[in-house]
Amino acid sequence: MKHKSSLQLTVIALIIAGFFYENPYFIYIILGIVTAYVISLICGSGLIQLNYFVDSINKSSKDGIAITFDDGPDPQFTPQVLDILAKENVKAAFFVIGHKIEANKELLKRIHDEGHTIGNHSFSHTKKLTTSTTTLLREDFLKCSNSIKSVINKDPKFFRPPYGVTNPRYKRAIMALSLKSIGWSVRSLDTKTNAPNQLKSRILKKIFNGSILLFHDTQQVTVETLPDIIQHCKNNGINIVSLPELIDQKAYGQ
Repeated sequence: MKHKSSLQLTVIALIIAGFFYENPYFIYIILGIVTAYVISLICGSGLIQLNYFVDSINKSSKDGIAITFDDGPDPQFTPQVLDILAKENVKAAFFVIGHKIEANKELLKRIHDEGHTIGNHSFSHTKKLTTSTTTLLREDFLKCSNSIKSVINKDPKFFRPPYGVTNPRYKRAIMALSLKSIGWSVRSLDTKTNAPNQLKSRILKKIFNGSILLFHDTQQVTVETLPDIIQHCKNNGINIVSLPELIDQKAYGQ
């Protein structure tokens, strides 16, 4: 993990700086080292692609791309997304929120029955998770996995941290449950815009072989844009494959 390397380098830098304690700029040197370390913690926590605290799969070296959706199952938009995927014969991955499952069991079952991958996106999906203990995180993630398993009779092994935030406690909880953290290489930001053309332009500029695309099956703009994204890939010889196929990992355990 990069966090350990960063900490070690910071300690070494502080030790070396100690030899210059008589230097008039000593205090500024120390402050600079500490500030750099704090900035690395903040960036490492919020940018999952850095693999700072948790080793996540954010892309693949294989040909093709994978489409993923977060925050469902949503009774309004998830069925529309599934209809599009079925029409285009495309398989996707859905990272679902546990507390939404009880009211949408048939929808979750439909996702599975139509050949899509279902992953764990935590049970509560609250920002409070970022400050939770390892025990509470483990309980929350396990509760989501159990909710999924109760519907599809399979134990999900793919996990996407809410908001893409990680820290050492996340790592311990994920490892305890034998989950595999899945990030992304193309973030659509479909929760930040309601303009299909803007969303489409942003995504198409960043797609490359091995990309993992992040959408949300909770947005009208995603439903409006998804057919164009899929058609662009087909027209340009970009294969859309399932997430397990792209990253060569099993989506479910025993």
